[in-house]
Amino acid sequence: SAQWSGNMIGIRQPRQTYHRAAGSLGWSFPAALGAKCGAPDKPVVVFIGDGGFYYHAMELETARRWGINIVVVLNNNHGLAQGQRTINAAYGNRQGRQQELYEFSDFSFEKFAKEFDCFGATVDNASNFAKTFKAALASNKPAVIDVRTQFTAIAPDPWLPE
Repeated sequence: SAQWSGNMIGIRQPRQTYHRAAGSLGWSFPAALGAKCGAPDKPVVVFIGDGGFYYHAMELETARRWGINIVVVLNNNHGLAQGQRTINAAYGNRQGRQQELYEFSDFSFEKFAKEFDCFGATVDNASNFAKTFKAALASNKPAVIDVRTQFTAIAPDPWLPE
């Protein structure tokens, strides 16, 4: 997800900040909790993939218990899609079950969030995102927006200096 956000999020205001957690899968969710504790009066939004969120998802209960109200925008493509290129390259032409390394079964992060008394919603159409995002911010709870995306969509390669 860091590749998506690094390429697509525009910084438009002088005081707006963006911290990219590339290369440390799952780190951005607990980092966002820490950022909210350090800046409790500011909105904190984290963009993370389903694979990364699985690493620390249980901290959603901690967030609810301590009132750490962040918004998680979860790219739920049912897998570690960005990793499939390197995994398949490592396998080469050998036959195997490499898909088991990066494909996940269907899971409702909306239901998961609601089980912890957090805000949970699913977005499967981009036109519904803005309304859902506003509701998440206004919920005064930790929020998870389960954004259903296509597994086959691969983020563009990151920008590199010439």
